[in-house]
Amino acid sequence: MQLITREKSRWATWCTAGLVPVIEPVTFDPAINMDREARHLEEVETPSFRVWRSTDSIVLGRFLNAEDEVYLERAEELKVPVLHRSSGGGAVFHDLGNVNYSIYLPRSNVPTSSIEESLRALSFPVTGLLDYLGIPWTWVPPNNVYALGKKISGSAQARRRSGLLHHGTLLVTTDLEKMNQLLRSGGKSHRAPVINLRDVVSNISGEEAGKLLIGILTGEVTTQPLCLCVRYVVASEDRHNKPPHRIEERIQF
Repeated sequence: MQLITREKSRWATWCTAGLVPVIEPVTFDPAINMDREARHLEEVETPSFRVWRSTDSIVLGRFLNAEDEVYLERAEELKVPVLHRSSGGGAVFHDLGNVNYSIYLPRSNVPTSSIEESLRALSFPVTGLLDYLGIPWTWVPPNNVYALGKKISGSAQARRRSGLLHHGTLLVTTDLEKMNQLLRSGGKSHRAPVINLRDVVSNISGEEAGKLLIGILTGEVTTQPLCLCVRYVVASEDRHNKPPHRIEERIQF
């Protein structure tokens, strides 16, 4: 078993928000959103964030080959563009039911720590939202949040001389059937069983989930468990492919 601990440490500052929202025109264009991710990382001067969505598209980690991860003929037939992002990680299907958040930290504000520690700590917008809604969640290394035994969020990072970009997804009302039609199995991107937030909280929309993420990032929405010293054990996946599970409770600080 693997011991996972989130302690009150150098990353705890970002658990209490203090991030400045990026002010820019709203767009759902996936190419523009990817350009903004790269540009905000290169130009970051202040700890900041944005919450955004894209129309139907597939976005690949910078090291992935499209032909290994995507049914390209089907994507072309459905007019779904395939793009690369500046961070690593796997293949992600975007639509307006997938709400994304990005955190930009200038180099002077990036603590020295392991990538996994920062992935875990900077996923607080999603874990905070789930706490706020009363939904039990599990952290599955290296970069996933599970709810009810299925993946509901993943995250990735890019690090440059300018600073750090951390971005994550939240499946709210994503077209999972279309996602499965487009993404291949057997590539470098690990495919996991997924779940939408609406499967747990009826009638919630992408817009409502986005507002909650913004509230958590700004500190306007707080929950008792949001900034806890989280200490729990994640059991390794067993031979029946059951997801890891948390077996210790959280301790508030």
